[in-house]
Amino acid sequence: MKYYDIHTHRASGEAEVLEVINVIIKEPVEKNDAPYRSYGIHPWYIGNVEEQMEELRKAAFLPETVAIGEAGLDKLAETDFATQEDAFLRQIRLAEEVEKPLIIHCVKAWTELLRLKKEMKPIQPWIVHGFRGKPALAAQLIEQGIFLSLGSSFNPSSLQTAWPGYVLAETDEKTGSIRDVYQGFADTLSLPLETVARQLAENSRHIFCL
Repeated sequence: MKYYDIHTHRASGEAEVLEVINVIIKEPVEKNDAPYRSYGIHPWYIGNVEEQMEELRKAAFLPETVAIGEAGLDKLAETDFATQEDAFLRQIRLAEEVEKPLIIHCVKAWTELLRLKKEMKPIQPWIVHGFRGKPALAAQLIEQGIFLSLGSSFNPSSLQTAWPGYVLAETDEKTGSIRDVYQGFADTLSLPLETVARQLAENSRHIFCL
């Protein structure tokens, strides 16, 4: 059985786990040999946007890059919000150009995120990673075609709202196994682990070139 971890900052080393390693764009880009990666300018770490975008563009065209991000908006970050939005818009456009999905970090900026989704009308999938919000917010995002990636801490009702077609799994910066995340989904949904794994594999393959 394969396990898909679509957003993590560390390699598990497990043969059964297919993972997308996230690399945050800083100057210069960190060396990374993971077979599947995402590269993005995180709202916490925006510096010289022009230089960061130049590095991101180089990484975006690599065959091992399967997504752009994590990119996004965070009202708790020290970075000026207008600067965050500018960097986010650039990454939305880049994701469309390279035809790769966009992994999103969003904190207390859901109204702005949904506005940009409607304005930009992207073709590439958007995935909100680390989603722990309530089912009403989950429903709003799903209505706009946005996928939700959940980790070890999630709202059970939101998982049920997004299941089956709009759910992905991740470990992010946690040290636990993606297997535990899958088991948590199975327990919450009262489904066999194999059923959950099949659906998550289908969702992951549908969005990423894995």
